[in-house]
Amino acid sequence: MQGDTEQKAWLKEASQSVKRNAFYLRKAMDEDNLREALRYSAALLGELRTSLLSPQKYYELYMQASDELQNLQMFFAEEHSKGRSYVDLYELVQHAGNVLPRLYLLCTVGAVYIKSREAPAKDILKDLVELCKGVQHPTRGLFLRAYLCQVSRGLLPDTGSVYEGPEGGNVVDAIEFLLVNFTEMNKLWVRMQHQGSARDREKREKERQQLADLVGKNLTYLSQLDGLDLPLYRDVVLPRVLEQVVQCKDDIAQQYLMQCLIMGFPDEFHLATLDQLLGALPQLQPGVKVHAVMGSLMERLARHASSNTSVIQEMSSVDAFGRMSASALKVVEQHPDMAAADVAAMYGAMLAFAGAVYPDSLEYVDKVLQTCHDALRSRGPIRESKAEKQVVGLLSTPLERYDVVTVLGLEHYPAVLGLLRPDMQREMAVKIVQTMLKTGVRVSTVGQVEMLFSFIAPLVEEVEGLELELDDESEATGNIVCKIMAAPPPENGSGGPSRETDAAYPTWLWAGYSRRPCTPPHEHGPHDLAEEQALMGRLVHNLCVADSDRQFEILEAAQRRFLRGGPKRMRYTLPPLCFCALQTVRSVAAAALGGEKLQVSSERWYQFLHGTITALANVPAAEMALQLFLTAAHSASEEAGLELTAYEFFEQAFVLYEESIPDSKQEIRALQSIMGTLHRCHVFSSDNREALAHKAGTYCAKLLKRTDQCLAVLSCSHLYWQTDVEGKTVVRDGASVLACLKRALKIANAAQQQLAVAAKPAGDAGPAFLFVEILNHYLYYFDQGCELVTVAVLQSLLELVASEVSREALREIESLQAFYKNSLKHISAQKGKGGDMGAKYEGLQIEAQQ
Repeated sequence: MQGDTEQKAWLKEASQSVKRNAFYLRKAMDEDNLREALRYSAALLGELRTSLLSPQKYYELYMQASDELQNLQMFFAEEHSKGRSYVDLYELVQHAGNVLPRLYLLCTVGAVYIKSREAPAKDILKDLVELCKGVQHPTRGLFLRAYLCQVSRGLLPDTGSVYEGPEGGNVVDAIEFLLVNFTEMNKLWVRMQHQGSARDREKREKERQQLADLVGKNLTYLSQLDGLDLPLYRDVVLPRVLEQVVQCKDDIAQQYLMQCLIMGFPDEFHLATLDQLLGALPQLQPGVKVHAVMGSLMERLARHASSNTSVIQEMSSVDAFGRMSASALKVVEQHPDMAAADVAAMYGAMLAFAGAVYPDSLEYVDKVLQTCHDALRSRGPIRESKAEKQVVGLLSTPLERYDVVTVLGLEHYPAVLGLLRPDMQREMAVKIVQTMLKTGVRVSTVGQVEMLFSFIAPLVEEVEGLELELDDESEATGNIVCKIMAAPPPENGSGGPSRETDAAYPTWLWAGYSRRPCTPPHEHGPHDLAEEQALMGRLVHNLCVADSDRQFEILEAAQRRFLRGGPKRMRYTLPPLCFCALQTVRSVAAAALGGEKLQVSSERWYQFLHGTITALANVPAAEMALQLFLTAAHSASEEAGLELTAYEFFEQAFVLYEESIPDSKQEIRALQSIMGTLHRCHVFSSDNREALAHKAGTYCAKLLKRTDQCLAVLSCSHLYWQTDVEGKTVVRDGASVLACLKRALKIANAAQQQLAVAAKPAGDAGPAFLFVEILNHYLYYFDQGCELVTVAVLQSLLELVASEVSREALREIESLQAFYKNSLKHISAQKGKGGDMGAKYEGLQIEAQQ
């Protein structure tokens, strides 16, 4: 074969010759000169005798020549109308000097000869298909027979055709013609593989694949015969085609022809001849992608079954699945070197077939998994990436079609999963969790929990051979609450909290949830621990059942597994476990208050929470654990009415604050959360409440910055003055409130003096803001009816604040001035209300301050 440049030169030269001879051919036909027309047509077709062109270039030359032969057909028809018989023409063209042009001319004359019906179609077709054996060069012979197939289309003695008859033949003759032509073309096509040197093998294979459609035309025309029925297909066509496919022993030919056979003929034929089709598969060459062939067959049959329910009964009656399974097993046994990826792909196709045809029969799924496991295990450990992906796809198929928990309970599912390397088992575990979250399936028994966690063990605990990748800790921890709470609450009410229905949950959670939106998942690898554990956190909300006693057992089982996961995982998995327990304990507490006796009491639920949060604190994840202790304390106080339990949770929160909160900003957040939660708790006796409030006040004084101290003490004042709650006894200790306010004012004065000592700019508005904030707290308690906050006290404070904010250095600070003016507007608004409230404010003089 010549180089590409030489190929183009040869094609150009041959094309020019074809065009030149075509010109003289048309001229001879116009002059009604038959002899010259045959001479120039033979010269034109002689260019097809070349062996220098590649199949692609040869095809271009062939198309030019065949276009001219169409004109020659019409010329022959005109010659017949002028009195020349087709017999003479048929004999005359055989005088052409070279065999290839002679056979092209014979095919051309033969086509018009059949159309005239002056001779039986079957005789002419048989004569032509036998004469074409005279060209045995693979490329030239293929295109010659392709031309014969093309010109004879529509001229076959098919059932109902005008060419059918006692002498013209019938559909059997048409089938015979196409089968003989197919057989010879396939032999020529396969022979191309053995020409040339070994180094050009890949190039020849590519060229052969380009010519595949020429061979497949015969099967296409066979499938389109009107007279082809099931008996003819079963007894004549299929055996002949399969015989040729098996005997050619060529990977490319077998692959293509089996696909043609499956895609070309009706589904009903395949179902009726399933044994013959499947029997040929083990006889194919090892290089043939049998899994693709079986996949095509099963896909067609599955579509056929879905379009007609009666087909499913027919498939069951002939045991289609059993036959396919046996054939796959035989293929695997006879091809021990078959790639693991191909084995998995073949069984994947069978699994899809079983799911489509037998959607309610999980035993077929388990049978596929069993045979797949046996076939793959004999090939040793799976190492190839392609094979692993096929196995993952195989295991994922039933998860998408059936209930996840039911699929995981199949006998042979874990065996196939065990064939994967640990990192791929982790990827499969992620798929299982994602599918459960997508479908919303619930895990309702302890046994199911244990089974599920055994499958997703790479996500739950340390597994040998796996390395963990962790995001930046602060960023991952900051996002995890948002990711976990993205899971929608289950219908039975045992999911995560919501702002509308769960006022019991502290403000820190909602503040973080609203101000700091969830960041989208990073484009990390599949082993990103933070993303995986976020999925596990969401999965916890699927471990739910309506019965609280069974729910306790389920969460206990989950807790045992989570505690084995190590600190890196526990910071993600234990918080959602606590939220699920808090959601359930609400209904348990309500039932207990209603007199209902439950096996697992509220106290045991809070013991479970205490142990879980303590484990989280030891991770360490002190800030998260502190917030959970406070949430549990509020639940024990307001939902269960358990004073000692609530006190214990507060005590643990204080211990964490003292020992494990080192950062000043975290201290402020934690202290605000403690005071905010305690403010909303009403269960405590005066002594216990006083102890907790005093402890909180002590911590306020220990904050480093004066500004933080002042604001914390102002917040602490709310511990002694609770807002009204229906059905609750509230604390109203005016003396303690006033003591806190005076203490805050003292700290603000100290902050102002410290500012002067530090020689900071006179325009620093920090202390001034504190004075306005203190004024607002005095006004709040005055509105609330605190008797110790009098008009005289407020008037004195107003004058102090006015003198502070009116300093020349602070007049240009817009935020401070706006804060102060809004406070004065509030006083004016209260005075303008009239009634008791207006009377209270009547004695305040604010004109001088405005």
